[in-house]
Amino acid sequence: MRAAPAFLAFLALAGLLVAAAPARADWLQPDATYRDAQFLLRSALRDTVGHPDDPARLDSLGVALLRLARTDDAARIFRRVLEIKPGDDGAEAALGKLALFDGRVAEAESLLAQAGDDLETLRDLYAARLRNGDWAAAAKLAPDVNDAGRVALLEAMAADPPYAISGEPRTRLFWVRQYPVPLVRVRLNGQSVLMAIDTGAADMLLDPMWVSRAKVKTFTGQSLAFWTGSRFAVRTALIQRLEIGGVRIERVPAGIMSLHKWSIEANPHGEVIAGVIGLNLLRRFTASIDYKKNWLELAPLSEGAAALAGPDAARVPFQLWGESELMVQGSVGGSRKLGMVVQTAIPGCGFAAPSEVFDELGIKAGTVSRMVKGAGIWLQGRPWVGVTVPGIVVGPVARDRVAGWSNAMDSAELWRHGVRRDAVLSGDFFDKSRLTFDWAKRELAIER
Repeated sequence: MRAAPAFLAFLALAGLLVAAAPARADWLQPDATYRDAQFLLRSALRDTVGHPDDPARLDSLGVALLRLARTDDAARIFRRVLEIKPGDDGAEAALGKLALFDGRVAEAESLLAQAGDDLETLRDLYAARLRNGDWAAAAKLAPDVNDAGRVALLEAMAADPPYAISGEPRTRLFWVRQYPVPLVRVRLNGQSVLMAIDTGAADMLLDPMWVSRAKVKTFTGQSLAFWTGSRFAVRTALIQRLEIGGVRIERVPAGIMSLHKWSIEANPHGEVIAGVIGLNLLRRFTASIDYKKNWLELAPLSEGAAALAGPDAARVPFQLWGESELMVQGSVGGSRKLGMVVQTAIPGCGFAAPSEVFDELGIKAGTVSRMVKGAGIWLQGRPWVGVTVPGIVVGPVARDRVAGWSNAMDSAELWRHGVRRDAVLSGDFFDKSRLTFDWAKRELAIER
């Protein structure tokens, strides 16, 4: 005889209760906000046991699981809620968020569009429309998510679609400089300029000096851009023409902010960096960032990652959170699972996090590194403290003694998107490796 749904749900909850017990990976004390999230999960579990068909209690349990990045468990709970109560806004919003994370953008938009007008839900819907290239619909929603400064740019993109690619189908561009961040020479509206490669920027970033010199089209609005672990106000712009090697891209969205002081850290005693090539552009190609041979390689999306990555490459699954924040899971020194956003252009860094995360991991700065301020004093108004991270494991890839920065990520970013993330994984982690983006499989292919 088949078990009743309520009994099956009870068994699932019992399994969650066991899984929620403290693990040896939590041997160091997490920060207060993480402990609060753990407490809410325990409370939600207690409230739900004996009430496996109560959608309100299940919603609370699902939210608590999602906050702690237990996404598979949360998805099961929210699917159960929709079985009991079809159309439940909380469950549809959560499942829409998870679909967005996993790249099922059409499914995400469908769920989120009918999940109510909660601000977090609208932000996810906005991100889904941006990822889907529905610029007109995103422009209409932008004021509701406090991004009205981006409306003029989005309307221009709707009128004349961006990222028109022509020229050579495949290009390889040697770096001008490999360390502390990869730098390449490109042509910005015909002007030869130096740019960094950063998977952590969404749209491109441009320094105002080169916006003027290259006569880049600008708009009056301002928006917030996530970069180097923090949020910065940028003016919106649209690059008429960008040439990377033999590839020509027309109508490239960008944000304008001063890069001069960051440039001193990223290219000391060298030419001022004009801009940053971000993930929204790289996603238009099958791309490899090769830290062994010091080049950037771009191929058409239709060729797939097999065109650039070898068959023996280590594979690391990733998700895209929000508009374009590339997330992986890993651990440090046997810690609990940590969510890490991949941002390749934090100077001289492989791992960055707020100080409370380093406190949890038991990693302290040495006497000398306490005096090191780094780029943070210029970018975020507070010093970054240099540390050495003893060991990082991300999927099948492990690195020892990785350079890190404490404070090079805002504490406010720990709970962005309503889900815990802990750190930035940056360029030094990929040293002497070839990093290829497999967009179809949603994996990083890493070769030593």
